Amino acid sequence: MMKLKTWFWTLLSLILIVGAFSYGANNLGKYNFYYATHMKHPKNQYPFVTATSMNTMPSNYLPNYTIANSTTEPPTCYIAKTNVIEKGDYLRLNSYSLAYAHSKEQFENGKSLYIDFSENGHLSNTEKKNMGQTLYRTLNDMQDELKRNSDRPLINLQWIYNWYFNWLNS
Repeated sequence: MMKLKTWFWTLLSLILIVGAFSYGANNLGKYNFYYATHMKHPKNQYPFVTATSMNTMPSNYLPNYTIANSTTEPPTCYIAKTNVIEKGDYLRLNSYSLAYAHSKEQFENGKSLYIDFSENGHLSNTEKKNMGQTLYRTLNDMQDELKRNSDRPLINLQWIYNWYFNWLNS
């Protein structure tokens, strides 16, 4: 009888541990954009930019933008918007850069202003200066809109996300 009790509690403990890890991994992936926009970070760092290389994004997270999710592995997303500074212009953001062109055709022909982010989403002072006030404001507005619209997790694991993000980028 004692062996059966020990076996039962060992099995139950293993099931709970595996369940907790599975839930945690699923939670961090599903709420990636929530955590990225709610973590503390320096003013010129945009963790949500890095997050675009880890997950797809529901279109309702940024309703004023066009969201294109890739089917590659890992899943990534691209964020685009027209009429940012002038009628017909085109902005596109991915996990490593923001591109701006006077038209989508110019963008497709490689005639764009490219603003590069570091691996952890940091925007250097030089890049900030190159992008100008309007694009900089647009980037911050995008982050604020994403922060407002991303789904909130039932169990908040922000501290784990922060630790993981900082560990990846150290």
